[in-house]
Amino acid sequence: MTDMLVFGFHYKQRFYKAIANLWKKSTNGLYRITVMNGDLEKLLFGNNILSLKEGRFLMEESIGNLEVRQLQQALVLGLNDHQRTIGM
Repeated sequence: MTDMLVFGFHYKQRFYKAIANLWKKSTNGLYRITVMNGDLEKLLFGNNILSLKEGRFLMEESIGNLEVRQLQQALVLGLNDHQRTIGM
């Protein structure tokens, strides 16, 4: 995966864009997610790190509320769909 990737995702029946930036290179790289929507970015604040494990993106453990977890799930689905589409 490149150091930065722009991808789309669906959340509450709307389409949004986000950026995944390589944050820490390791066996399972860590990626910082930035949502290109101010309200969603604020909602995700502090819960925006995901890892790449066995070719799949997984959100780090969340202590957020249900809405935060739903947003995280939407981001992971969008990024994994993008990964499948471009054959990563």
